[in-house]
Amino acid sequence: MEFMIYEKKGSIAQITINRPKALNAFNSQMLDELTEALALAEQDPEIRCVILTAAGERVFTAGGDIKEEVQLNEETAKAFSRRGKKMILSILNHRVPVICAVRGYALGGGMEMILAADFTIAASDAKIGIPTIKLGGIPGWGSTILLPKTVGASRAKELLYTGRSLSAEEAKELGVVEFVVEPDELMKKAFELADVITDMAPLAVENMKRSINTAMSIGLSESLDTETGIFASCFATEDHLEATTAFLEKRGHGEYKRK
Repeated sequence: MEFMIYEKKGSIAQITINRPKALNAFNSQMLDELTEALALAEQDPEIRCVILTAAGERVFTAGGDIKEEVQLNEETAKAFSRRGKKMILSILNHRVPVICAVRGYALGGGMEMILAADFTIAASDAKIGIPTIKLGGIPGWGSTILLPKTVGASRAKELLYTGRSLSAEEAKELGVVEFVVEPDELMKKAFELADVITDMAPLAVENMKRSINTAMSIGLSESLDTETGIFASCFATEDHLEATTAFLEKRGHGEYKRK
């Protein structure tokens, strides 16, 4: 794997997103690599907990790689969305608990990873949000389903319609993250929590997760399919092309034409 670092530390798997020069933004290769790394932990019976983190201090991940996304059309956007959802579902439905340890910006797919994880520990400097609306589209990796389940429909709409980011403390107040610590305490807290989990009866933990997820996932598959179709349809619009081009050119967007 080029962009993921997989480390086995006793009964804990630590997976580090490692593309800091590109703000850890996810292209298709990275999505596949993270899915592969999660599968390694899934298939190892000695692993009882996974910690997901990222290289660098500024960004957990900027989400999808806009340089790849701007080249997508409606059909290839569906494939990209499904690839992202496969990664997200690999977190959500993982055999063991998954902890996100987040420092800096966690945007777009980064927030979707947080929503799919069992727990998230955020450094006090974390900024968490889904600014996809500013690129003329909707998020494509599950947040239109997972965010309302977490914060309620009205608050989810406010966050998704405006694209604003949450501070670590506001994210904690809304239940998006469970713990906020100083940046130099982030990994210590993540391993402390993982150590508590791995000390429990492993089958009981796995069965607990499966039971909770089953109750929370009624209608999930159908909703994710609907989101994929709407996400892809945005790539056929002039407004989406203008918004993403303006972002890459670091300029304000032109007038939206509702086309």
